[in-house]
Amino acid sequence: ALSLALLLATTLFVKSLRPYSTVDLGVKIDHLTTFAVAPALNGYQPARSMILFGQAEDELAAIPGVTGVAAARVPLLANSNWGNDVNVEGFPRGPDVDNNSRYNEIGPDYFKVTGVPMVAGREFTRADALGRPKVAIVNETFAKKFGLGRYAVGKRMSQGGDTLDIEIVGLAKDAKYSDVKAKIPPVFFVPYRQDSTIGGNRFYVRSGMDPSVIVRAIPGVIKK
Repeated sequence: ALSLALLLATTLFVKSLRPYSTVDLGVKIDHLTTFAVAPALNGYQPARSMILFGQAEDELAAIPGVTGVAAARVPLLANSNWGNDVNVEGFPRGPDVDNNSRYNEIGPDYFKVTGVPMVAGREFTRADALGRPKVAIVNETFAKKFGLGRYAVGKRMSQGGDTLDIEIVGLAKDAKYSDVKAKIPPVFFVPYRQDSTIGGNRFYVRSGMDPSVIVRAIPGVIKK
């Protein structure tokens, strides 16, 4: 059972994205509530944190009025930028070649919950976990930069290594990443369940009601 002390230690916070409602973000922010937990700060090992995240997804989804729940390591529109050099099938490598891309680690239904359409392929499922084949989803700017076009699904890539050990299983529409005013960067997404070092996550809860109702319900879910 999770205690109230864990809730405090994880520095739970909830914020609204409503100030950006007049900007074309590529995401649907109406009735979307977000908060973060970092159980590693309270001594949780990655395997235990992974269990917590799965339980949180299930219990948040069970709140009356909630229509979708998703998780991500990198928060939307929070000036947080994670990047890595990548090796993409068919794209050249070399000291003068820009192989960098932003990235995120996400859970199932991330694009559905945030309102970002899939152009091709699929979203992640819970089966995309540690020990299973590595997979990725890329955005349109990534596909354009690395010469994949509309045929990204089925191509292979890696996070900088020579072995192309990740299969691209989805192509998502472009959406703002960390900065409302900045151009949309190339982004690839991998399942957070395939991260053996995970210690924190951000959740997105979509509902058909006043977000304040969801905000009041969240502490009771996380402290269980």
